[in-house]
Amino acid sequence: MKFGIIALLSTVVGAIVGVGGGLIIRPMLGFFDVAKGLASFSSAACVFCMGIVSLITTVKKGAKIQLRETVVLAAGSICGAFAGGACIRFVSGEFIKIGYVFAMVFVLVCMAARSRLPRIKLKNPLLQFLTGTVTGGLSGFFGIGGGPFQMTALLLLFDLPPKEAAVQSIFITLLTTASSLIQYAVSGYWDFSLAVYMIPMAVIGGFIGGLLNRKFNNKYVSILFNATVLFIIIMQIYSIIRG
Repeated sequence: MKFGIIALLSTVVGAIVGVGGGLIIRPMLGFFDVAKGLASFSSAACVFCMGIVSLITTVKKGAKIQLRETVVLAAGSICGAFAGGACIRFVSGEFIKIGYVFAMVFVLVCMAARSRLPRIKLKNPLLQFLTGTVTGGLSGFFGIGGGPFQMTALLLLFDLPPKEAAVQSIFITLLTTASSLIQYAVSGYWDFSLAVYMIPMAVIGGFIGGLLNRKFNNKYVSILFNATVLFIIIMQIYSIIRG
């Protein structure tokens, strides 16, 4: 029951603000001492199902997916995730946890200063791919979810309003999560012991979150995004203190 509630709340928030939900699900499962591999797989399965439902819901409500840009970003993100994941062996787990806190604080600072930063709209496919590589690399390195980095890039480098950035971010997350699930399939890891309870709630969360994304204005989506990042920072600090 508790894991279903985690999946529901995480995917509702993730679908509204474009962070997917995995970066909330995984730490929360870790809080309940779920093994890291099982937590990661269950999270990926939930986010994938949420992404499909959320996108169908938002597109039916009038959202438009910028296909070329998002596919290029997703391709860069997938490549970056492999590179970031390969770097993990060179640093300690404690370094990664602390680094993630600083990275999230940087995201909050960028959001706070967004109105005072120059407006940038990347149109060069190579620069778009490199942007995806950086956000994917950070996601792979920290191993906890790159939604905030994705959203920040879409807001600051593609000049998208928060509501539309969230939709594009969910589409990118859907593609990158599909890549992760393929890796699990190739490795033979298919442990649905938690996912079987969490996926139905993630589907409901994706539907509710998709509807709310269309109903909320940009101000509310931005506030909820910042609150989500702050919650992640608090959870990560608690994880560091807990050891």
